[in-house]
Amino acid sequence: MHRDTQQDQASGLRELFAPAAPPQFHALSCPRREALVLPIAQVLVHALVERGLNIAWIDEFDLSMRQDWPLPCPVRFDLSQSLMNHVPLASGLQSLNPHLWYALSRRLARVPAKVFPTLMQRLQDSGIVFNRVLLCLASTLGRSLHHYHDAIHHTVLTACGEDDLTQTRDWMVKVQSQQRAASWSVVLVGGDAGHSAFARLAESAESLLGQPLKLLGHVSSQFPPGALSSAWEHPLELRDLILTHMCQR
Repeated sequence: MHRDTQQDQASGLRELFAPAAPPQFHALSCPRREALVLPIAQVLVHALVERGLNIAWIDEFDLSMRQDWPLPCPVRFDLSQSLMNHVPLASGLQSLNPHLWYALSRRLARVPAKVFPTLMQRLQDSGIVFNRVLLCLASTLGRSLHHYHDAIHHTVLTACGEDDLTQTRDWMVKVQSQQRAASWSVVLVGGDAGHSAFARLAESAESLLGQPLKLLGHVSSQFPPGALSSAWEHPLELRDLILTHMCQR
């Protein structure tokens, strides 16, 4: 057998039996009105599944915070109960379809600082090859992001007024004080197609974060005060900005 053929076969065997790459963790947040991430997350996870990805969707919003937006399924157990070994991961992370799993995560503050196995280990030992984990972060929730993962890519939705930019910057700094982000990305909402708001946000935030910000784009929708079911004028435009970002990595 020729050496090149042997090398090709060896390479093929390594690829066949190599462990699957760990899933990437992405977090979605909206400091101005935190529940606005819910309708976007719902269309986003289904678009990721349509791309052929296996998705774990972790949601920090319980019924009291969801306004009119329903849970995607009945929930009996919190993800924290799985992390504390009270119930199996399959009870805390429920299957919605063959490629999408959902967990409600409202009680992480009760979880000890270190747990074993970690969430990443549990996902990798589940027998399912998860490609992405999407976190819907409640900005007012007290918990440690380390319970999710040590490298989270954050995407933040922000309006363009000065008070909004300040609120967004302060939220980012607060998160960064808990855990250094794997990356920070921003979507501008309403009022600033020229992106001058992003320049102002980057100027005030990057030195405090010690990391650059990435602008994913701008959507013309406004932050509405009404029901979440009609919150976004152009939800697919916003979805696609985040979808492209999550699929590039």
